[in-house]
Amino acid sequence: EIGYYLGSLGEMDIPTSAGFSLVDANSGAVVYQGSLTARQDVGYTYTPAPYQKVYEADFSSVTTPGTYRLAVPGLGASLPFHIDDGVVMAFARAYALGLYHQRCGTNNTLPFTRFTHDPCHTAPASIPLPAANFPFTWTTVSNYAMITNPDNPAQIAPALTSAASQLYPILNTGTIDVSGGHHDAGDYSKYTANSASLVHYLIFAVDALPGVAQLDNLGIPESGDGISDVLQEAKWEADFLAKMQDADGGFYFLVYPRNREYENDVLPDHGDPQVVWPKNTAVTAAAVAALAQCASSPLFKRTYPGAAAAYLAKAQLGWQFLTHAIARYGKAGAYQKLTHYGDDFTHNDELAWAACEMYLATGDPTYHRQLTQWFNPADPRTRKWGWWRMCQGYGCAMRSYAFGARSGRVQSSQLDPLILARCEAEIIAWAEEQLRAAEDSAYGTSFPEVTKRYRSAGWYFSTDQAFDLAVAYQLDYPPLNDPRPKFLAAMLSNLNYEGGDNPVNVCYVTGLGWRRQREIVSQYAENDRRMLPPSGLPIGNIQDGFGWLNWYQRELGELTFPPDGAATAPYPLYDRWGDSFNVSTEYVILNQARSLATTAFLASRMPLASQRWRAARGTIVGLPARALLHHAVTARLEFAGIRGQPERVVWEARDQEPACGRTFNFCPVNPGSQWVEAEAQWPDGRRVFAATNFVAALGF
Repeated sequence: EIGYYLGSLGEMDIPTSAGFSLVDANSGAVVYQGSLTARQDVGYTYTPAPYQKVYEADFSSVTTPGTYRLAVPGLGASLPFHIDDGVVMAFARAYALGLYHQRCGTNNTLPFTRFTHDPCHTAPASIPLPAANFPFTWTTVSNYAMITNPDNPAQIAPALTSAASQLYPILNTGTIDVSGGHHDAGDYSKYTANSASLVHYLIFAVDALPGVAQLDNLGIPESGDGISDVLQEAKWEADFLAKMQDADGGFYFLVYPRNREYENDVLPDHGDPQVVWPKNTAVTAAAVAALAQCASSPLFKRTYPGAAAAYLAKAQLGWQFLTHAIARYGKAGAYQKLTHYGDDFTHNDELAWAACEMYLATGDPTYHRQLTQWFNPADPRTRKWGWWRMCQGYGCAMRSYAFGARSGRVQSSQLDPLILARCEAEIIAWAEEQLRAAEDSAYGTSFPEVTKRYRSAGWYFSTDQAFDLAVAYQLDYPPLNDPRPKFLAAMLSNLNYEGGDNPVNVCYVTGLGWRRQREIVSQYAENDRRMLPPSGLPIGNIQDGFGWLNWYQRELGELTFPPDGAATAPYPLYDRWGDSFNVSTEYVILNQARSLATTAFLASRMPLASQRWRAARGTIVGLPARALLHHAVTARLEFAGIRGQPERVVWEARDQEPACGRTFNFCPVNPGSQWVEAEAQWPDGRRVFAATNFVAALGF
């Protein structure tokens, strides 16, 4: 897509008469020429409508692997890019690396990453009792409990403002081992609701998205062991989730620092003492569902039979907790809110999901009868804000039920035909909306029309949006009305937007692309020694403006011209980007899981799906043991066990700006120990990392 915004002058008139050329980046030879086609954005209601002078250059018929540039006479040429079967695998491996970076209770080490740390958060977490010993915890719980959700009915249960107000008092005492899992987002906490959802997305991917279960080459420590990498990442989370259960079967809400909300000034291996928060029915139901889903997964059961049996026992105990709670307080009265996590639809969506997964895991019709009482997939009340289908626990239930027989959990005869048809209809309807949104976008991202009308954006990730396109792609359709080719095209256009096919030429996945963002919402990135953040982390693709900053507050947004909030001709949304800390672009592990599932499915369709890969060791050579300050030294990366040359090598060093090149020439500027790191990436996403040290001084 080709377009350019000129501020108060509006959009640039693109010279289209000469078309475009695809040029070999190495030789300069023109390999393809074509016409530019208008691709106008649809859905914005203000004037003048944005993105009306965007043009598409279609060179999809060019399949010869290589490095190319797109040239438009009178406008210029693009940055170099690859055409290669491995490009999608590069994204899948990046997302797998990102989840590896989020792992808790373990270390991150070479040769799998240069963003290393020792094992983190391995000490047992405290049970916050007696309450007098945990004043920060209970004050924070109370503060969040008092924030009401206007989309939910008034809470019947007492607000959870103290230990005494718990409907479900904590039974365990002392401390509890809750190590493992993944840090939820840029912070190091772990939220049960999101943990359960991550398990759902990854287990669904290995069971229902063809080829994902066979990927054993994503470049994580477990790669090459004959077990699906995606399955193992899911188990890493599920093992943690299973630890979060109290003696009565309920699950703790989250794992948090004991005396503050965020560990914003430390690396994870120097993290704070932690504490668990009280239980509620929403996260308990989510945990029950996720553990039961693992227990019913044919692949999980074959691979980890002992864990599957243990998970099912924990899910059954959790279900017993839920039924006792509802019998005592009523369904509506059993819910106590803590934070916004799991608060959409109160606990109703998680309860439906739990009933669904318990039925698929056991075949017991009691669970199915409960499911039919709690869940009607066609009910508009299962949609957030009336339009967001497949949302939260309801979406998990729809996917699992629709694929219950397809994934081998139950026989087709065990599914209710009406519920099955309604689940499939919702899946298809949501995919069609994602397709329509992608086609209505000048740049191919599935940004919702309703959000365009409100002129707002935040926490939006294109390959996350594409996940349910991948889900719907697996259903059956009439031969003469098969939307799957369009679904696939929309998956790829969303991936392209995230990869840099956007107005600002930024890749919204760290560690990929030419134009890379440095400042992201990540406590690790804020506290480590490097300029660049850890690779493989998603950044929100569309934001409605600069975020609030401690130093500058809202000054950056106030300097924007034209103003973001102007009634006429505001700064257009897709162009609102700045290399700045912005909470509205922060990822959570759900975004990572959905994006990994999407890209893993796409990668599994490529020849490289069977490529062997785990890691290769790199070595930085050419540096002296001791060097003079302000005198140039040159580093070079050597590696073995991998063929060909990398697409690019990124270098970082003490007191130096990041650089890209086969070698790294720099001058030490401060005396003492100097560190140097290299990260090489191949077009298919394989990476080689290396780090070394030397000493610099004024003289010897």
